[in-house]
Amino acid sequence: MRLGITIPLDGFQDRHFVELVRQAEKLGFTDAWSYETSSGDAFTPVAAAATVTERIRLGTAIVPVFTRPAALIALSAAGVQQFSGGRFILGIGISTPTIVEQWMGIPYKLPVTRLRETVAALRATFGGQKVTTAGKAVRINGFRLGTPPAVAPPIYIGAQGQLMLQTAGELGDGVIVNYITPETFPRMLDEIRKGARKAGKSADSLDIACRILVAVDEEYETVREHLRRELTAYLTVPQYNRFFQWIGYQDEAQAALEAWNAGDRRKALSLVPDHMLESIFVFGTVSQIVMRLREYERAGITTTALQFTSFQTDPERKRRRIMAAMEALAGSWS
Repeated sequence: MRLGITIPLDGFQDRHFVELVRQAEKLGFTDAWSYETSSGDAFTPVAAAATVTERIRLGTAIVPVFTRPAALIALSAAGVQQFSGGRFILGIGISTPTIVEQWMGIPYKLPVTRLRETVAALRATFGGQKVTTAGKAVRINGFRLGTPPAVAPPIYIGAQGQLMLQTAGELGDGVIVNYITPETFPRMLDEIRKGARKAGKSADSLDIACRILVAVDEEYETVREHLRRELTAYLTVPQYNRFFQWIGYQDEAQAALEAWNAGDRRKALSLVPDHMLESIFVFGTVSQIVMRLREYERAGITTTALQFTSFQTDPERKRRRIMAAMEALAGSWS
């Protein structure tokens, strides 16, 4: 299993970002994966990392297909592929109605259709074709990349539920998952394999990248308190709530959502049990973290995007703890 990091990390802005990615490459981390939320876009971190690294693989996890036209996604991906010397992976997905409709003001319609049509358009543009298409969700009239990449970036697809997992297995060169547990992932892998078989390919050839939050602090009660808030924020998003129910947390997910919707935020937090935190997040000693990551590996994860997190309020102390944890993990992984 490849050991990758998530970029950017909290506390590593300005020159500290350069220190982070260079040190990750020096320590032997294989990948650096960005993400896209209200904190920043997905392309900027990987483009920045491309200019200060030489070997580390770079990917987006993920770019929503709703928030940029397919042609603009192609332009950005081709640019990062060029600057990185062919080290880039384009991870895309359907995102959520909260981000697409509420934040961006874009109608969240036909998500799977939009994904399929976007993938087809991207592959055509990466191949140097002039693209004209009038699909149900994607419309392009005569777009061609002025300088198509010498090597087309692989397209990975973010997925959670059954339909999206099957679609990712069918269409993707790889699959990106998030907030999973090693115990429940085999069920998800079965759906990915169904999609791969539909496309006439083997799921064994698919790289499956997993974003994992790794808390590095030793104050475990404080860690649990912060992680409980983190998880509750996702449990109250309907799309994520359905996912957590599907992987076996029906009672926990439903109870927390009901309390939240009733306006009792404190009760919602209290209904998220420790065992759920310990299953979805990774924390503890270095040896415990290594053991847990090995469970992800045995479950079928082939690449990680570890989001190292410290809840220290002092930025310098936060950076020291994260850097120390990265070095210790790299030294213990072989």
